[in-house]
Amino acid sequence: MALWADYQRIFYGSGVLDFKYFPTLPPLYFFQLVAYAVYAVLRIGGLQDPVLFYHSTYAIEGVFLKLPMIAADIGVFLLFVRSGKVMPAMLYYLNPFMIYLSAAWGMYDSLMILFLVAGFTTLEKNNRLLASSAFTISGLMKLFGFIPMALVMIDTLGRRRFKELAIQIAIAGGFFSLTFAPVILQGGLSTFLSGFSRFAGTSSTPGIGWNLVSALGGTRFPAVSLYVWIAYAAIPLVFVFQIRKANSLFLSVLQATLIGAILLNIFSQAEPQWLSWPIPLALIYASITKREGLSYYAYSFGTIATFLVMTLTQGSSFLLFGILGGNYLAPLEGFAGALPVYATVVVSSLLLLVGYIVAKPVKFRFEVLALIVIVYAQSYFWLSTIGIQHL
Repeated sequence: MALWADYQRIFYGSGVLDFKYFPTLPPLYFFQLVAYAVYAVLRIGGLQDPVLFYHSTYAIEGVFLKLPMIAADIGVFLLFVRSGKVMPAMLYYLNPFMIYLSAAWGMYDSLMILFLVAGFTTLEKNNRLLASSAFTISGLMKLFGFIPMALVMIDTLGRRRFKELAIQIAIAGGFFSLTFAPVILQGGLSTFLSGFSRFAGTSSTPGIGWNLVSALGGTRFPAVSLYVWIAYAAIPLVFVFQIRKANSLFLSVLQATLIGAILLNIFSQAEPQWLSWPIPLALIYASITKREGLSYYAYSFGTIATFLVMTLTQGSSFLLFGILGGNYLAPLEGFAGALPVYATVVVSSLLLLVGYIVAKPVKFRFEVLALIVIVYAQSYFWLSTIGIQHL
């Protein structure tokens, strides 16, 4: 019982582990519960677990809490290898940002990415129904996964394959019913709809916004900007444009989803971990279209995102040294104007990623990384040291 109380304390603070209080989508509940159950059995069996550097969890406990996400990254690696994409597999698995999110921070985006990549690998083989199933599960992990699922269903409707569309709707409805029944029965539907409205850009509830729109607005806690609809409108437009160019359904859905991931990071109430979404999609797109430069830039983008997120959003000193390490990296963390600096460098990096996607294939040049360093230095000087946005 004490271990169960610790589990409740770590995740929810209130001491109540309940579906209706679950801060994200229901499938994550089961993944975390299964992994933590193993640790609980070990503790009952007498395992001694120390606390290191004043962290909020025990050392071995932290490994089990992050185990589902680490396993998901391994799963993505295996999916890439099995589909013959060895280089993308290596660039994803060894990407600093994916390692940081899963093994250090413990974010669950890799679980969504696992089923997202599974959906695209099956869609590449023209298995539309299996791809729809994978995309649905991905969307139940994080709502972004529903975007490619919706595009596949739009294509099915456009081709007048009504029987196949009915099966896709039944698949999605079945997964929804299985995962949301406990939520609805315990009265947690309103909590989910509140989170959904924030993703859709229809909520007026204030919240953290790590994006360019928030930075230009001079506030870190705005309501969701209506600019998010730029991203939502662009996704079907890109999809239709690609279909009209006689591209395959797989390539059209992939490029539209990739562009959507980039635009959501720019215009929506994006969270720092969302920067991981374009990475596997870019690697798949690079492999299919023979864009070696895009592959290497996707890896470099992950490195850039790791530095920015660790220093300007979460704070790397705590992750590395606990509360005693706050002074080691102080010049790079928590300085005035950190949000505008972060947003400027992120948008610059994302625009370069768009360039690698839409332009003709080019080789990767290390001068691109030097350009990002210059953007960071200039942003630090003008937005932090000078504070030009406040003049």
